[in-house]
Amino acid sequence: MSRARPPAGDNCNDTSPSTPLLLHSDTASTLGPASSSDASSFRSTSPSRGQRQRAVAAARHLSFALAVLSSLCAGSITVFSLYGHIFQERLHYTQFQVNGLASAASIAMYIPVPFLGYLCDRVGPAPLSLLSAIFFSAGYGLAGGLYRRAEAEALRLEQRGSMAYVAMIVAFVFIGIGTSAMYLSAVATCAKNFGQGKHRGLALAIPIAAFGLSGMWLSQVGSRLLCERLADGSNGDVDVFRFFLFLAILLFVVGLLGTFGLRIVDERDLIDEAVEELERSGILDGSGLFGTSSRTYGTIEPVNLVDEEDAGILGPLKNPEEEEEARLKKQWALNAETRRFLTDHTMWFFALGFFFMIGPGEAFINNLGTVIKTLYPPTLHYVGKPTSAATHVSIVGITSTVVRLLTGTLTDLLAPSPQARHIQISSSVPMLQRMQFSVSRIAFLLFFAAVLSLGLASLASGMIQNHGERFWIVSGLIGAGYGAVFSLTPIIITVIWGVENFATNWGIVAMFPALGSTMWGLIYSAVYQAGARRSGPHEGGDEQDIFCYGVSCYAPTFWAMAASVWIACGLVFWADTQTDSWPGQTNKQTNNSSIVSKRSVEKLYYPHEPHYFRFFVKKFQRRSPLINKGYHLRMHVIDVLVRRFLQAPTAPLPLALAAGGRGLMGDDGGGGGGKKKKIKVVVNLGCGSDVLPWQCLSRYPDDCRVGDVKFVDVDFPDLIERKRQTVLGTPELLGALSMVREQREGTKVSGGDSEGEARVTPSPVVFDSDQYVQIGCDLRRLDTLQQALVSVVGDVADCKFLFVAEVSITYMETEGADEVIRWAASLGDAEFVLLEQILPDGEKHPFASTMLSHFQKLNTQLKSVHTYPTVDDQRQRFSSRGWDASVNVWTLWQAWADEMFLSPEDRRKLDEVEDFDEWEEFALFASHYCLVHAKTTAGGGGGDAKTVPGPTPLKSISLPVKPVDIQFSECPGQRGQWRFGAAMQLLSQGGGSNVLVNVMGLGTKCRLQSCDVYGQTNLEGPAGEAARELTFREGGPTTRMCHSLTELGSQQQHCYLLAGGRGSPSSPMKDCWLFDVDARSWKRTHDLPTPLHRHSVTGLGDSGLAFLVGGRGAAAAFDGYLVYHTELGWVSCEVVGTERPTDVYGAVLSSWSTELKTRFDGIYAGGLQDGIVADQILSWELDVSDIKKPTVQFTRLKAAGDASEGRLLARFGATCLRTGSGGTFVVLGGIAGDHLLDFQDEILVCSVSEGKIGVNHRLVNQHVLNGEVPRPLLVGTSAVAMPDGRIVILGGGATCFSMGTFWNKGVYSLQLPNIEQTKTESRWMHEKTIDIIAGEQRSVPLTQDDVKPGAENTVFQTEPIIRLKIGTQEDFAKILREGKPVVLEGLDLGNCVSAWNLEGLVDRVGRDRKVVVHESTTEVMDFNAKNFRYIKTQFEDFARRVGKGDRLYLRALSHERPTEKPAVFSEDFPSLAPDFVLPPQLSLVAENLFSSVLRISGPVNMWLHYDVMANVYCQVSGTKRLILFPPADVEHLSFAPGASSSSIDVFASLGSLDKAGTSMRQTHPHEAVLTQGDVLFLPPLWLHTTTPVSDSSVAVNVFFKDLDDGSYAPGRDVYGNRDLAAYEKGRQDVARVANSFRKLPAEARQFYLLRLADELRRKAMQ
Repeated sequence: MSRARPPAGDNCNDTSPSTPLLLHSDTASTLGPASSSDASSFRSTSPSRGQRQRAVAAARHLSFALAVLSSLCAGSITVFSLYGHIFQERLHYTQFQVNGLASAASIAMYIPVPFLGYLCDRVGPAPLSLLSAIFFSAGYGLAGGLYRRAEAEALRLEQRGSMAYVAMIVAFVFIGIGTSAMYLSAVATCAKNFGQGKHRGLALAIPIAAFGLSGMWLSQVGSRLLCERLADGSNGDVDVFRFFLFLAILLFVVGLLGTFGLRIVDERDLIDEAVEELERSGILDGSGLFGTSSRTYGTIEPVNLVDEEDAGILGPLKNPEEEEEARLKKQWALNAETRRFLTDHTMWFFALGFFFMIGPGEAFINNLGTVIKTLYPPTLHYVGKPTSAATHVSIVGITSTVVRLLTGTLTDLLAPSPQARHIQISSSVPMLQRMQFSVSRIAFLLFFAAVLSLGLASLASGMIQNHGERFWIVSGLIGAGYGAVFSLTPIIITVIWGVENFATNWGIVAMFPALGSTMWGLIYSAVYQAGARRSGPHEGGDEQDIFCYGVSCYAPTFWAMAASVWIACGLVFWADTQTDSWPGQTNKQTNNSSIVSKRSVEKLYYPHEPHYFRFFVKKFQRRSPLINKGYHLRMHVIDVLVRRFLQAPTAPLPLALAAGGRGLMGDDGGGGGGKKKKIKVVVNLGCGSDVLPWQCLSRYPDDCRVGDVKFVDVDFPDLIERKRQTVLGTPELLGALSMVREQREGTKVSGGDSEGEARVTPSPVVFDSDQYVQIGCDLRRLDTLQQALVSVVGDVADCKFLFVAEVSITYMETEGADEVIRWAASLGDAEFVLLEQILPDGEKHPFASTMLSHFQKLNTQLKSVHTYPTVDDQRQRFSSRGWDASVNVWTLWQAWADEMFLSPEDRRKLDEVEDFDEWEEFALFASHYCLVHAKTTAGGGGGDAKTVPGPTPLKSISLPVKPVDIQFSECPGQRGQWRFGAAMQLLSQGGGSNVLVNVMGLGTKCRLQSCDVYGQTNLEGPAGEAARELTFREGGPTTRMCHSLTELGSQQQHCYLLAGGRGSPSSPMKDCWLFDVDARSWKRTHDLPTPLHRHSVTGLGDSGLAFLVGGRGAAAAFDGYLVYHTELGWVSCEVVGTERPTDVYGAVLSSWSTELKTRFDGIYAGGLQDGIVADQILSWELDVSDIKKPTVQFTRLKAAGDASEGRLLARFGATCLRTGSGGTFVVLGGIAGDHLLDFQDEILVCSVSEGKIGVNHRLVNQHVLNGEVPRPLLVGTSAVAMPDGRIVILGGGATCFSMGTFWNKGVYSLQLPNIEQTKTESRWMHEKTIDIIAGEQRSVPLTQDDVKPGAENTVFQTEPIIRLKIGTQEDFAKILREGKPVVLEGLDLGNCVSAWNLEGLVDRVGRDRKVVVHESTTEVMDFNAKNFRYIKTQFEDFARRVGKGDRLYLRALSHERPTEKPAVFSEDFPSLAPDFVLPPQLSLVAENLFSSVLRISGPVNMWLHYDVMANVYCQVSGTKRLILFPPADVEHLSFAPGASSSSIDVFASLGSLDKAGTSMRQTHPHEAVLTQGDVLFLPPLWLHTTTPVSDSSVAVNVFFKDLDDGSYAPGRDVYGNRDLAAYEKGRQDVARVANSFRKLPAEARQFYLLRLADELRRKAMQ
C-alpha cells in the first residue's frame, strides 16, 4: 500500500524551492563502505569512517535487541485470559466486571497512544520506555496487592467494597498505559532505524511478533512456574499475586534498560528528507522559519525546502543555535506530517477498517478463557486433561508470531517497492509499469482478514461445542489473522506515510482497536450473561456463581464479529480503489508537484496571461530558479510547436471526402470558398492536469475557432474523471468552452446473458464540448482510443492530428510506447511532439546516473531511455515507424539556442524574470532531454518546423586520445563537497608543494566562509603537519562563490589575488584581497571598478600582474579589460585593432610568457552571452610596457584541424591551466554550446601555433571508464597545475534539476602525458577545514591618531554624492540595484517646480486647511529629546510663520485617516496633485508606491534617522543640504536599540573634529545639496539628516517598496518606517537569549553575552 512518489522533474516532484525547501543533500553517507583502493589513504589522525560505521551499526543493533526484548515483555496484558476467570470464580466478579478490567486495560492501552506517539516522535523512545517502567510497576504492584486482599475477603465471606473494584480498574489502566508506552517505544525504534530499507517489513515484523510471543511465554511461566499446586501435585491455576509481582519487577527492569538503550540513529537525516519531500510534494508550502520567500541559488536539491546558500550548515550540531534550529525544524516537519496524515481521507477509511478487523480478535483473546468454559457443562467430570486457556493463549501466540514473521518477509519480497513516503499526485503518469509477479500489502491484509473471519465463523457455527479438542482450529485461525492484521497495519503506515512521524500516525490508528475491543467485549458479555441467566447457577455452586453453557452463550456474538471483519475488508478495499496512491495504482498517479512547478512558471513568467494551473494547485509555491527555467523551457518549446501546428494552413479535403465526410466543421469548414478543411485535433497523451487546451484558446483565439480545432486529453479513467470534476466545478475553465455535453453513453457489445442481449461498455469519452474532449483510456488499448477519437471528431481522414507526449510514454514498456508512435502515424495526416529523457553520454554520466537512480528509487523506471539514448536513436525510432525521414530532434539545450524557439531578446527578457546563475546545471538538465517533432507524408507542408539537422557527432572528429593516470582519494563523509570555490597551492618551509587550499564557494547547504585544506600522504612529518597546522590570521574576505583566485608570480612577494565573486546572482562583489603565502594572512587591496563574478583572470608570468577579461555584473556582462598592479590597482586596457571579443562571462582564459617581460600572449574562448555559449576563440597580446596605459589586441583563431574542434573549446565555466612552456594548455570541464561534453571531450590538451589553435589530444582514464574509479563531474571544480606535472581537481558537483545532487566524493590527481615525474604513491587527502575570519569590510576610518593640529583637520571631510542624468527606467533600475545614493538631474517633475511657492500654495491648498506641524524651540530638532511640539494650525498661518523665519516643519499625514493610513499626496492634496508628476524614468517608483509625502520646512534641521523603505526626495523649491551615512555606520551614530532616530547633531560635528566624538570619526559621511528640480535617490537604511540652505524648502518625498512584502513587518505602518520583520523578531530573540543568562553571576553573564555580541558582529560582516 505504498504511496508512490512520482518521478521528479518529469511531471514529477521537484524541489526546490524557491521558497527554500528544507533540503537534504543526496550525498554519500558517511556510513558507506570505503573502497579497497583508497582504504589506505586515510590518515590515522582523521576520523575513521570504519569506526563511525561500527559505532552506528552497534547503536542500531543494540537498539534493535532492546526493542525486541521490550516487545517480548510488553504484551503481558494479552495473558489476561489466564487469570480472568479466576477473578470471576474467586473474587465473584461478574462477567461484566471481568470484561470491565479487560476493557479498562484495552482502553488505557489504546486511547493514550496518539499522545504517547506524539511524545515518542518528538523526544525519542527512551522517555517512553521509562514511562512504561513506572506504569507497569505501579499497575501490577497495585493489582497484586488488591487481589491478595480481595481473595482474603472472599474466603472470609466479607462483602467486597466498591472502591476496591475501582482501584483494580485504576491498576489495569496503569498496565494498559505501560503496555502502550513500552510497545510503542520498541516498534518506533525499529521503524525509524530500519523502516526505509528493503527489509522494512521484517524489521517491523520481528518486534511485533515478539509482542505476540510475550503472551505465550508469559502464560507458560504463569501456568507452570508461578502456579498453584493441587493436592495431587499437579499444576493448578496461576498464582495471581506472585505472577503480578513477577511482572512488576520484570517490566520495571526492562523499561529501565530501554531508557538507556533505545535510540533513533541518524534521526536528523529522516527529518531533512521528510521536510524535502513534504515541500516537493506540493502538499506544504514550506516554512518561513527555515528559508526566505525569494529565491534559491546554487541549489542542492530542487526542491528544497532550505535555501542552501542562506541556511546554516546542517552538519554535526555543536552549539545551542544549531541545536535549536534542528529542534524547530523537527517540530515543524512532524507537525506538518501529522496534519497531512489527519487530512488524508483514505486514512480514515483504513483506520475504520482496522477498527472492524482487530476489535473481534482482541475481544476473542480477552474472553478466550470464558469461551472455553462454555464448551462443556459445568457438571461434566473430565476423563484426562481438559483443554486449557493457557494452551490456547500459546496457540494464538505461536500462530500470531509465525504469521507476523511470514507476512513481514513475504511483503518485503513480493509487495511492490515503496515509491515514496508521502502522498503525491502527479500531472503525467507512467503509462505502463514493468509487469512482474507481486502481491500488494493490501492483498495480504485482506487475505488474512478473511482467515480471521473464518476462525470467528467456525466458532459461531457450533462445530467446536462439546469438542474442545477442536478448539485449536479456532485459536490458530484467529491467531493467524489477528497477528497478520496487527503486523501489516503498521508496515503499511510506514510505507504510505513515512517513518519520521510513525509513532504519532500509528498511535492515531491504534486507538480504533480499543473501541472495537470494548464494543465487542460488551456485546459478548451481554450475550453471555443472557445465556447464564437462562441456565441459572450450576449444581453445587453459589447463587453468585452464574455460568453459561452452550452455543447460545457466544454464537450470536461471533457471527456478528465475522460480519464485522467482512465489513472491514470492504472498507479497506473501497479505500484502495478510491486513491491512486495505493499499491496497484502506482501507474495512475498524477503529480501535483509538477503542476505546482508549472504553476510557479505560469505566475512568474506569464504574469499578463490568464492563469489556469492555479485551479489544479491549492497553494502557490515559488520554485527555485533552476526548476522554473527548466519547466519554462519544457512548456515553451511544446507551445511553439503546437502554435505552429494551429497556425499552419490546412489543405482542403478531397471533394469526395468533403461531400460525405464527417467532422465538426461548419457548412463551409470556416472558409468562405465552400471547400471544407480538415479539422485540427491536438491529442495530449498522458495529459494529467495539464492546461494546454485553455492556454491555446486564450493565446491563439483566432487559430482555435470552433469547428477548426479540437483538443483531446487522454489519460487513465480515474485521472480523467478527477480532471473532469475540476473542469465542471471551475467557471473559468468551463466558461471557455461551448456546447458542453453530458458524458457519452456506453457502447453496446455482444455477449449478454441471453440471446439477443448486449452488454453496455462505458464510453471512454467522459467530457465533450465544441473545443475540448476528455477520454479516459489506457494507452495500451489503442483500439479503444481510436474508437473514442472517431466518436468525437468523425472520420480520421477528415482530420489533421498533433499528438503531444510530454514525459509520459517513456514510463511505458518500450514496445508499448513504440506501438503508440506507430499507431499515431497510421492515422494519416499527423504530427507528433515528444519530450522525454535521453542519455547522450550513457548511463555513467554523473547527471544520468543521478537521474536514473532517482527514478529507480521511486520505482518509476524510465523504459525507453535505454533503447533510445541519443537524438539519433530517437530520429530513427520515428522514421522507422511510419513518420517522414526528416524527423526533427533537438536536445532542450539545442532548442534553447535555436531562434525558432527563443531569440536572443527572448532570452534576455527571461533573465529579467528572476536572478539566475545555475547555467551549468541548466545545460546538464537540458542536454538530457530531447524534443522530437515528426510528421507523416500525408501532412505535406503547412508550416511545420524546418528540418534542422543536429550537430555533427563529435565522436566522428578524428582526434587522438591519450590515456592519463588518475589517482583518486575519497574524502570522508561530506568533507570536500563544495563547488565554485577557487584553489591555491602553498609551499612548505622546506619547499615542495604539499598543501592545497580550496577557498570558499558553495557547500552542501550554504555558501562557505571556510577553506578545505589538503595534504599529500607520501610526505612524512613536516609535510603532513604543514597541512594540519595551517591557520589564517584574523581578517579576510567574506563568504562568496564564483570568485577568482590568481597566483601573482613575483620575486618580492608570493601572493594570490582573490577578486570579486558573488553572494546571490544579483549581488556581485567588488572587493579584492591579497593572500600572503609566507605570512598566511589576507590583506585588502584595490577594489574592482565594478562588482563582478564569473570573470576570467590569469596571472602574467612572474611579473606580479594579472589580466582580467569579462565577468558578470549585477545585470550584464562586463565590457572592459583590466590589468591588476599591486600599487596602481586595476588599470583599464585600451583595445587596439579591429577585433573585439563578445562581452561574455565564464570564458576560458589563459596566458603564457614571451621573451619580452612587457608582452604577454594567451587565448580567450567561449563564455556566456544571452544565455548561450559564445562561438569565439581568440588569441590576445597584452602590452604593459606603459603600465598606466596598457593595450591589448585580439586576433580570431582558426582551428588547426577539423573546424568542429572549435565546438570543443568554446566553453562556459571551464578551467584553463598552463602546462609546460609556450602556448600549451589544458581545458578542463565546463559546458559546451550545443552538446553535452562526453567523457572523452571533458579534458583536452591544446596548443596555439602560427595563428591556429588545435586539440593535441583528449585525456581519458580507463579505470574511470570501467567504473573502478568514480567518474567526476567537472562542473564547479577547483583545479591546480602542480610543478610535478599533475593536475589536482578539488570539489565539484551539480544540482541535477529536481532529481538530487551529485558531488565529487574526493580528490582527483591527473598525471599529464609526456611530462616526466618521479613515480610516487602519494595522494592528496582532505586534512581539515579552517575558517576565514572576515574583516576590513570598509576603508580605514579616521581615528584619533590621525587628528593633527592644523587647519586641514578642522573640518570633517565628506564624500560628495554623485550627480547623474538618466534617460530610461532601466537606468534607474540599475541605480536601484547598486544601492548607492544618487542625485538625479534634469527630470521633469511637472509644473510644481515653477508654480509652487508659499503664497501660491496657500491659495491652492486652502487657507483654512488644518495641518499638523512640528514647532521647534531650537534650530536642531531632536526626536528623542522631543525639543519640539506638534501643533494643529491653519495652512495659511503655517505658511505665514515659515515666511517670517519661524522654526516649523510640515511632514504631511493622511488627510482622512492620519493614524491609520500612509500619506498619499494625490489624495491628501488633490488640488496640487496635477502639478507634481513622477517622470517616466521613475516608473518603478510609481509601480511600487507606498506613500508620498509633502514636506515644507522653515529654518530647522531634521534629526538624524533612517528610512526602512527606499525613497526619492524631490526638491520642488528652495535648497536643502543633506548628510548621509552608509548603513554600516549605524553602530557609530548612537542609535538606541530598536530606535530609528539619533540625537547626534551631525552638522555641528562635521564642522569641527573637536566636536566629533571618537565614534563619529569612524563614519563615512556623504553630502548632497539639492536645488530646485533635483531628485535624490535615498536607498533604504542610509542614515541621513537635513538642513535648509534657503529660508524655506518645499519637497515631495515618495517612498516605495524595493523588497518583497514578506520582508516588511506585518501590521500598521503609517510612516513606512517600521523595521523589517527579521529585525523585530531578532530583537525578541535577543531578549530571550539575554534572559537565559539571568541566573548566572554578573561576570559570567557579561562574559558570555559579549562573546555572543562578537559572534553576531562577525556574522554581520559576512
